[in-house]
Amino acid sequence: MYKVTILFTALLLGACTSSNHDEPQEPLSRGNQLPATSAINHMSEQIVSELVEQNDELSSKQPLLVATPVLLDSFNKTNAVGLQLQQGFISALHARQFNLVDINVGDNIRVTPDGDFLLTRDWKQLPSGIAVEHVVVSTMSMNRKGAVVNTRIVNITNNRVVSASQGAFSINELPGYLSQSEKVVSKDGLLYRDTQRGSQEVQVIGGVQ
Repeated sequence: MYKVTILFTALLLGACTSSNHDEPQEPLSRGNQLPATSAINHMSEQIVSELVEQNDELSSKQPLLVATPVLLDSFNKTNAVGLQLQQGFISALHARQFNLVDINVGDNIRVTPDGDFLLTRDWKQLPSGIAVEHVVVSTMSMNRKGAVVNTRIVNITNNRVVSASQGAFSINELPGYLSQSEKVVSKDGLLYRDTQRGSQEVQVIGGVQ
């Protein structure tokens, strides 16, 4: 059984961990701005259904870890949609009785004046190794009409893809999550001015434009 080290896991999650007292970075805080609707659940169900149908190796009894979906052009970045999609995958897979492993469970409960916490994104508080062979990984790419999500289950002992799914989701399918780009968009430190909205790739609601 392969041991996933914390360094490998941190890279695989692509998930905005902070070494400065668990201070949340921008995508994490933006995740709180998205509405609690069924859109992400439907999106997750569609993707997981296809993964289950295409699966040619993984047993529901084998440990499975769900990594945070990352941006296609940067494997160490995510956004608020990716963070919520990860939670949707976990729920959909658990409903199908897969043996899921939660990477965010810390070694110890942190008792503080603000509450008692077990979940963490600080890699220093995570277990030193997790026995898991299969991981759900996803990439997201945004275009003018919506988002394309490519998801696969990978056997990380040999990098074999045991299942794969591709889905395209429009702004209308994710109301409250995605919006058309504004006329003025900031990208790579430069401002781009278009004649009308929607000329650039869609934006995550609450994101920087």
